[in-house]
Order: sequence, then C-alpha cells, then structure tokens
Amino acid sequence: SHIAYRDNTTGKLHLASAAAPGAWGSTVLDTGNMDLPAIALDGDGRQHIAYIDVTLGDLKYASYNGVAWSTQTVDSLGAVFGRPGIVVTGAGEVVVSYRGANGELKTASWASGVSGAIGGNSFGRGRAPRNFDGNAISSVSVQWTWLDNSANELGYRLYGSEISTGPYTLIAGTDTIASVSGKGTSASFVESGLTVGTTYFRYIAAVNTGGVSVSSISSEFPFSTTDVTPPTITVNQGGDLKWRRVNDGIYDVDFLDIGGAGLDQVEVKASTVAGGAGPDLIGFTDALVGIGSDTFTTDWALPAAVFDAMLDGATNFVTIRAFDSLLNTTTTVDAFFVLKDTTGPTFVDNQAGDNTIRPASGTFYDVDALDAASGLVRFQYSASLNAATADASLLGWTDIDSFSSSAAFTTDWEVSFAGLSSGSTNFISVRAWDQAGTTTTVQDVFSVLKDVDGPTIAILEPGSSHHSALAILSGTSADASGLQGVEVSIQTNAPTGLYWSGAAFDTVGQVWLAVTGTDTWSLTPAIPWTDGGSYQVVARSSDSVGNLSVTYATAAFVFDASSPTAGIVFPADGSTINSLPWISGTADDNGGSGVGINQIRLRRISDGLYWNFFADVWGATAVSTSIAGAASWTVAPSELLRSELVTGSSYYAEVKAVDTAVPALSGEFSAASSTFTFSDPGPPAAITNLTSVFTEEPGDIDLTWSAPGDDGSVGIIRLGTYRIQYTTQATGVTFATVAAQVQITTANIVPGFRAGHTIQNLIPGGTYYIHMWTDDGEGNWSPLSNRATVVATPVPFSQVKGHVMKVSSEGIAAVLLEAYDENGFFITSAFTEADGSGTYTLDGIPAGGNYQIIASWTADDLTSSVWVDGVLTGTVGVDFFLQLNYTLSTLTGTLGAVAASGNATQGFMLAAQQNQFKESTIELFQNNRKVVTTGVNPVGRWSIGDLLPGKYQVRAFNGFEYTQMQDVQLLEGEIQDITFVFDPLPEDEVFAFPNPSRDRTTIRFTTTLPGLEAQIRIFDIAGNLVREITGSEMTSPSAALYHAVWDLKNRNGESAASGVYLFVVKVKGSNGQAGKVIKKLAVVK
Repeated sequence: SHIAYRDNTTGKLHLASAAAPGAWGSTVLDTGNMDLPAIALDGDGRQHIAYIDVTLGDLKYASYNGVAWSTQTVDSLGAVFGRPGIVVTGAGEVVVSYRGANGELKTASWASGVSGAIGGNSFGRGRAPRNFDGNAISSVSVQWTWLDNSANELGYRLYGSEISTGPYTLIAGTDTIASVSGKGTSASFVESGLTVGTTYFRYIAAVNTGGVSVSSISSEFPFSTTDVTPPTITVNQGGDLKWRRVNDGIYDVDFLDIGGAGLDQVEVKASTVAGGAGPDLIGFTDALVGIGSDTFTTDWALPAAVFDAMLDGATNFVTIRAFDSLLNTTTTVDAFFVLKDTTGPTFVDNQAGDNTIRPASGTFYDVDALDAASGLVRFQYSASLNAATADASLLGWTDIDSFSSSAAFTTDWEVSFAGLSSGSTNFISVRAWDQAGTTTTVQDVFSVLKDVDGPTIAILEPGSSHHSALAILSGTSADASGLQGVEVSIQTNAPTGLYWSGAAFDTVGQVWLAVTGTDTWSLTPAIPWTDGGSYQVVARSSDSVGNLSVTYATAAFVFDASSPTAGIVFPADGSTINSLPWISGTADDNGGSGVGINQIRLRRISDGLYWNFFADVWGATAVSTSIAGAASWTVAPSELLRSELVTGSSYYAEVKAVDTAVPALSGEFSAASSTFTFSDPGPPAAITNLTSVFTEEPGDIDLTWSAPGDDGSVGIIRLGTYRIQYTTQATGVTFATVAAQVQITTANIVPGFRAGHTIQNLIPGGTYYIHMWTDDGEGNWSPLSNRATVVATPVPFSQVKGHVMKVSSEGIAAVLLEAYDENGFFITSAFTEADGSGTYTLDGIPAGGNYQIIASWTADDLTSSVWVDGVLTGTVGVDFFLQLNYTLSTLTGTLGAVAASGNATQGFMLAAQQNQFKESTIELFQNNRKVVTTGVNPVGRWSIGDLLPGKYQVRAFNGFEYTQMQDVQLLEGEIQDITFVFDPLPEDEVFAFPNPSRDRTTIRFTTTLPGLEAQIRIFDIAGNLVREITGSEMTSPSAALYHAVWDLKNRNGESAASGVYLFVVKVKGSNGQAGKVIKKLAVVK
C-alpha cells in the first residue's frame, strides 16, 4: 500500500508505504510548499507521483527507479491549479492531466520506458485466470493449474476451504506464486500436506496494482481412503547390449502407483539363468528407496553390489520388484540383461627379441592377442628407443587390426620399418582393447635392430688444400653394425679428368681401390704427383649388411712442389740510413698454396752476430722472426734493436718465405738480402729537470733526472754515458764535458726514465752548483743541462766514511772495512760499493773514542789487509789507496733472458717483470758474505763493476723469492755476462714409465709455462715418425705435471715392433718461452 500526502506543518511532500499490514514507513520526496499529489504504479509496482508546487504554481513529477527517487518540473508557467491526474499506460508511458492557467485541461506525457501497468491501466484490475483445475500427484499433494489471462501481474494468490461455501482463506500468496510471462501462459502450483479421503475447494486470483481478479470457477478435489492397487513397471528398453567393464549403465524402467498410497522402493536381483527362478547371483537388493511419489520416470543405475556379483563374459538377467507405501508389490522377471567384462585382453608372445640386423622391411612377428569374453575390438603396437617405457616416442600407437569383435588375433604382423630408428635398438610394445573398453599393455614384447644408414667415412690425408709430398692416403670409418671394407678413388683434374687405375691416370670411369684397414684405413698409391696438378680423393665404405656410405668423403688438393720467393725493399741494398722504423719487403708463391709466413734475420757484419728478436740481444745463433704471409710485409724493430745500431756499422738483412703446403716449402735466406749502413742522426736532448733528493749519507748528494732519447727525446740509449760537473763557486766557472768529475756508464736507457746518481765524499754541509751532459754512445753529447743547487748532507757523529781505491783513484768494490776500538774489540763492518769510487760507510760507532779501521780484500783466492789507527767518530775521507796492478772486472746481465738450463720456475720472471723490475735486486757474495747489492733497470739490465778477480756467488731477487745461487769465476779485466735462466722443461723431469714397456707406457714431464702448448712425437731408430700425441690427449694429474699415454701403436693402429724408440717432448708458453727434450724408450714384446 502507498499513500502520497502533504505535511501541512512543513509543506513537504511525503510518501508512506506498507510492505505488510500495519508496517508503514515514510519518505520525504520534495521540500517547499507542495500539495495535491496523485499516485500511480507501473508494472513493477514502482510509484509515480504528480503534484503542485503551490508557491511557484508549477506542475512537478516524482518517480522511483527501484534504487532512488528523482524529481522534475513538468510545467513551469507558474499558473497550474487543482489536483493533477496520473496514469502509467500498458506501453510504459507516464501521462499527467492538469488544469492550465486559463482553466483549460492539459496533458503531459513521458515515454520513460518503465514497465507497463497491468491490464494497461494502473487503476484497473487485471483479468481473472482461466481453466483452473487440480491433479493429484501423490497421496498427500495436488498440482493446481491455470492459464494466465492478463499481463504484467505481480503474482497470484491461492484461496481454499474444505466447504464449498467457505469461508476461503489464503493458502499461498504472491511471495510464493510468482507471475508468468505473457497472456495465455500456463501456470501451476503444488499444494502438499493434504489428507487422504478429504475433499478440498480452491480458487486462484491474479494480483496487479489495480487489485485482485479471482478465477471465475472454483474446484473441488476428493481423495480416496482405500489403496489396494499395486504399482506398475514399464520397461522401456531391451537387453543392455553394451559390454560393461564398470557399473556405468543407466536403465530406462519407469514406475507408477495410481492407488493413492504412492511409490516407496524398487529392488533388483541378477541371475545368469533366464526365468527368474535362479539360481541367483545375488538376491533382491535395494535399487531405489524412499521414492514418496506416485510416479518415477528417471533412468537409474544398478546397485554396485548387484553389478559386482554379475559374472564376467556372461549374460546377466535382471529381475525388478516395486513396492508402494502400503506394500503393494509388482515383479517383472528378466526385465533386461547386462553383459559384463572387466578382464582385459591377454597376449601370447611367440617372438623372441629379433637379434638380426635388418637392412629392409619384410619381417613378420608372432605376437597374438586374446579376449574370450567381450572379444577384441583393437590391437596396436608402438616403438620407442627407451627400454621399459612403452612411451611411443618413436612410433605412436598404430593399429595392427581392428574388428567388431574377435576372441583372438593370431596372424603374424609387420611393423612400420620406415618409422624405426636406424642404428639403434627399437623396443616394440603392444596393447589391445576389448568391447568393454578394457585395455592391456605389454612393454617391449620384442626389439628390432634396424640399419639402413651407410657407414661414416672421413679422409685424414690429404688434409690440406696443397701438398708438396703425399705418400700415404689415410682416414677413418665407423658403423654400428661393423664394417666390410673401404674403397678409394683418385681423379686428376676433377670432375672431368681421368682416374688412377693403380698404374696410371688412364681410366675414364671411376675406379675404386681397396685400402688396408677399416676403422682406420690407409693406402699407398705410389703416384708420381705433378707439380701444379689438381687431384680429388673420394672414399666410401660398406657395413656388415651391405649399406654403402650415404655421403662419400671427398678431399681435393693441388700438388705444390715450387718454393716461394721473397725480397727486401727497405732498407735498400747498399743504402745508408739514420733510422730503422721497419724492415719491409715482398713475397710470392708460384706454387699456388700461398705464402704462410715470412722469416726475417738481421746480422751485424762487424762480428757476424745475429739479432735475437725474442731476447733483444745479439748472439751467435741465427734467430729469425716470423710474420704472417702477405705479398707485402713489414717488421717493426724493437726499441732495443734501434738502440743497438751503431753509427758507421753495416748490417745484413735477409728474408725467406714459407708457403702453406704440407709439408711446407721455403725459399733460401741467401736468395733475398740487403746490406745497409747505419748513421746516428744527432745527440740526445739536454736534461731539463736535474734536481736532488734527500740522502742520509754525510757529504753525499743524490741527483735525479729524466733521461733523454738517443736522438733528441726519442730512442733508447743502448750504451751511453752521463757526465756530471760540480763546483762550490756560484760564478766564474766554465762547464765542459772534459771538466766533469763524474762519468756514469748507461745501458738500455728508455726516454723519460727517471735516473739518478749519488755524488759522494763532498764537503758535508757544503753548497754545490751542478750541471750534466748525456752521450748516446756514438760521441754525440747533449747540450748542457739545467743547473741544480744542492747542499751536501752534514756528517752524523756515529759514522766513519771513506773510499778504497787503486792509486789511480779507481774505486774498488766488495772490499771489507772493519772498525775496532782501542781495546781491540770489534765494533762494526761494511763493504765498499760498486759506485766507481769504492765508497764505504761504517755506522754505529760510539762517539768519543779512537778507532782502528782495517780494509781487507780478496783477489784470486789471496786475502790481504791494511789499516789506519786513531780515527775519530764522524771522520770523513778515511781513504785507502791500494798498490794493486789488477785490471778491475765487471759482472753484468739481463734478468729477463731465456736459456736452456737452470732450476728456477718460470713464475719468477713473471713476478719480476710485473712492475718493470722495480722490486728486483742482484746480490753478490764472496766468502759466503754478501758484498754488493744492486738494482735492475726497467728492461731487466744490471751491472756490478770495480771487482777484483776471483770467485763469487750471485743470485737474483724479484721482490718475492730468490733464484738459486750461481757460482762465478771472474777473470782479471773480464766483463762477464751472467744470465739468470729458468728452465721451461727440466730434462731430469722428462721420462717414460715403465721403460722398457710391453703393452703401454706413460711419458711424464713437468713445466710451469703459462698458456701451455705441448706435443710428443715418437720416432723409430731410423727416424720414421711412428706416433704423435697432441696436447689434447694429455692429462695433468697435478699442477705443472703432465702425462701422455702411448698404447704402443703406430699411426695406423698397428702394434709397434720391439726395439728402441726416441720420443721428443716439445713445449711452448704464451710468454714465448719454449723447450725441447729428446729421450729413449724400449719396447719389448
């Protein structure tokens, strides 16, 4: 119920609604001075209100959309009077009628799309339902039916009484009986809870917004109180012809009880004997219980217990018994039958594994499938490379046969040979289905060995595009089925040339020659190859089942017997040069293989020594450098080589080219050469940053400067000289090289190198003015350097300083100085330095006493001494002049040199070179006492001069470790070059074990070379190569230790004969060092 009204106190428009009797609620729709509302409902029961705004005289409209209210002004002329009228048409249009300003009747409409009013008029009732009737559907319920006779009802109400004259009460309202869609539509409602034997009177009413329309007739429905009629069973199907492996059958058997008591339950039993008399597989068993209705027409399944009791492979007859609620019963014998088969097919494997290798199809296999119950419907096989999986990964499941039903399949059958894998074991599995859908799978009933692929074949020799010699053709072949043989054909000028027949190239058709061996094969054709001739070698092989190689091996080559040539373009022969930026030239190979490398040598004509491009020294051995082959080539000399070129000296450069043929051919060095003369272009640049640094030695000045280049500021000064002139006079002194007091010999000085020198025995605390010059070794003196003003270090009171010299003032190094007090007790000792002045310093002498200073020296194993008494602490210039006639000697060397013997590890050199030898020193010992320590320049060069002849020991230190001590016998006046060497392949560490050997031997060696490349070649006593072992075949059991196993077989896989063999071990590191050791081993069979 809904009421629209005005609140006279506030003028507000309200709507009051009651969802149930007495349950009213109020909503404010509009504020202001509102009055005279009219209300209508649409087909959804939603409110539409027209009303007047009294203050403004406007017609307004409010509507509800099921969620919220909205308002709008319909006529805003301000002169609307009287109560408006409002309706919602059946088409859903809102129409408002009202009085206009002049008293005229006006209408306003809005096609709002709302639900149309029932009956087309929101104020009229809908039409009453038609054909109202009842039908008992159980003993306690009636289904009432009628036809809808209107549209857009809100629902229906069912009224009833047990007396035809009433009173009638509401049985079910619109909240229970919903409206139906469209006029003439059938509607129904089931009323339950009725009593048997009672007569009921009912009518139905349609409800819309206009009210209630009652059906034009009422109905009565009596119930009988007596039911003796049994249910009926209607079998709508024949026997179940589908074989069942699970209880998934649904059966169309219906039940009806018309006596009023209603159906209660259904039971079934099963037997393999028709007629219902048994014997039963299982007695009557509940199939449906608690039915509670007069009819049951839903298809139903057998109880699990009944299906489980049925026999496999038999016809199982099903008898049905139905009960109503008064235990009236009906039985139908053999209502239908069920065919049951839960056992899968079986197989009989009469086929053993097929161990014969099959090159083609055509083999039949004896595996049978059986199913005595429902019968076979499909028989399949699959193939897999994986045993015991039946994963069908190679051949998917494939039908062997399919049929409607068969108790057995015993015909031998084939597999799809094309789908099997060649060279592998193909595992065949089978599976079969019966009519019941049960399947059985058996894995790997047999296997098939298929081989339709030819052997693989490879040619090892010829293995290059150009050969200069080729006596043996060789290669390899392989096949999983085994090999029958290998054949080779040789053709000249392929593809149109003639074939080698075994005696000559005289056959047009391809000739196949049998070779020796199969897995590893060889052929010695004894062909006189023609220089420049092109040849093609083709090889094929066949396996044990007759398959030829699918792809033949082919090797084409050109026979190249012509050596390459080379020439030098710069320096030109007979030229004089003042710099050597490069050595360049040309190369050519007429044989066609091309130049592989060019080898260049440089010889000094004055002494015949060759330049070692790797060690950067001159030596007696002819050492060449190699560059990649090209028509034009260039070699850039090192800075050390450029510094070694002497003005006025002549040099002989030569080159030879090596081609890429196998084995390689090369020209002669003597065929391409150039003799040239070197002229030094100019002196070094002047030193501009001569300065001093602090020193603790009294009377000493430590000078430092940046070295200039050989020519101006560029080029290494190989063997040069520094001269230093100093004075205590600030002015009036002429500076010239002939007046210099200090001369320093240099070696391998790189431009920009920070050099230094200590001037000793000056006046402690005195001020000195110093200049210097540089000589490049060719008599070219640099301009005068900048002037350095320096104060000599004052003398401390705990030292005695002096020199030990020959009477010629030439300093002597390694002389022992000892200090003793007045009681003859030893105080301290020191050795003279190899500084050219024989300087010494005795430290730690207590002040205030007189001391005896003793100088002792050893020359040619003879030790002598002199002394001075009464020397005070802090005395400078305690000098000894020895009457010796020896010419002093020098030890020198390059720390980075490589030689063939020694025991220090190669890692020593890497550590020393990491910081340009800044942490490296050379230590000299005599009579087991360290007498001199000197540093190493940035290129690894060192020198210790001013030494008396005799025995010494020397060792090197790299900042981390020492080399082993090296004994030196120094002759008078000798300049002895000492090389600290590190053996890349110690000979004592190379040996074979066991040796002699009967079946195999292991060749062992040690090396610490980085980036190791290793090779072992084994020769017989006649010099023939027997076997080569590459680095990839070797193992390294521990760091720096390597093993190579020889199985005592030659390159053709044949056993080596008894005898003595030579093995050559070669190693090479990424740092350029290499080594080779040759030793013997014996084979005894």
